Amino acid sequence: MTKFRLSTITLTLGLGLVTAAMADELTGSVKNVSNTARTIAVEVANKGVHVFKFDAQTQFRNTASAADIIPDEVITIDFAQTGSESRAKVVTKVIAPLPAGVTRIDASALKALLQKGGESFILIDSRPAGRYVQGHLPGAISIPLNELEKDGPKLLPADLNKTLVFYCGGLSCMLSPKSATIAVKLGFKDVRMFPEGEPGWKKLDYATESSLSFVKSGNIVLIDLRPVDQAAGGHIPRAVNIPLAQLKNAEKQFPEFHGAAIVFYADQDAQAIEALEWTREWEYPNATLFAGGARAWLAAGNPLLTGAVPTRISYARKLADGEVAIKDFEEIVKTGSQLILDTRTPEEFAKGRFPGAVNIPAEEMARRYAEIPADKPVALHCSTGTRAELAYDILKEKGIKARYLRANVEFLAGNQVLIKE
Repeated sequence: MTKFRLSTITLTLGLGLVTAAMADELTGSVKNVSNTARTIAVEVANKGVHVFKFDAQTQFRNTASAADIIPDEVITIDFAQTGSESRAKVVTKVIAPLPAGVTRIDASALKALLQKGGESFILIDSRPAGRYVQGHLPGAISIPLNELEKDGPKLLPADLNKTLVFYCGGLSCMLSPKSATIAVKLGFKDVRMFPEGEPGWKKLDYATESSLSFVKSGNIVLIDLRPVDQAAGGHIPRAVNIPLAQLKNAEKQFPEFHGAAIVFYADQDAQAIEALEWTREWEYPNATLFAGGARAWLAAGNPLLTGAVPTRISYARKLADGEVAIKDFEEIVKTGSQLILDTRTPEEFAKGRFPGAVNIPAEEMARRYAEIPADKPVALHCSTGTRAELAYDILKEKGIKARYLRANVEFLAGNQVLIKE
């Protein structure tokens, strides 16, 4: 891996220019974090993905540990190069500055404002619309930064005394600071920002909402929490009926893939929020509610279905770009039709492996990709999919065709392997 002398290098991060003043220091956006491999992958515009090892000696600033760093956040890593390995000495989460003329609002104050309701303020999600529809803060409207830059005066209210509250994707996200700056320049007198954004809101176990378009066509599990007779009287298409009183005993019905988007609705949003508490305990981080439930669906001009409602969840996850399905990966293992590239550590590889698999740890992929034979397609795996996806991103940059498995892979005694979502 290249050793950066950043006293002479300026990095463009898509959020302005960041000029580093120290040698062996790199700033970029987080691609992923693997606590198993103890690695952090950082993507730098025009320079690709770089992987850093962290250990007990690594210091973390503006964050308690690697566990509190999420994808898309911007971090600076002060690192030491030892041979081919880049070892993180100090990892600093970049905190987006509060723009001049903008007031910070914390989660408790924002929640109080939302509970009070009324039309005295507007909560604005500055993230791309695709992120907004999947899950946003209650009552928020979507005005992505790029749209605000083009049509600010048309998108914001005419009343310059209206309170505007902006948020985006976390402490290092620059979308809401830039949006708030535009609002100040347009003359709004009370502009506020919730820096922790959607990740910080969810971290406090506060509810987020999904948009109607996501309920219509998203790859989701839609749960109607109402009693059986009410659900049968009129329910949203694709819904599964699990009455709230039965939910706490229904955990085994939910998808093995814990990244699945779960959307709850009921007659009262408070009931959906109660359901969210259960799914958080079951570690489904992408659970949301559909505010207003069947009434909101009907009010938007969409028909409800009547009659018996399915009671068993049937979920088929849509594969991401470059992802290989479990059944297809199992066929690859059986036939040997593709090169299986194991991106775990050598220690993990030694304890169990697929026949014929080649071991190149994800953190070494950027410098060892030339070792990959060119005569077969490549199928990547690790123990969970995180490192395999990282390796896939690196190989994609290098022009090498590959697919990766996002699943839990466990090597058992007697050459048995367990693969599950």
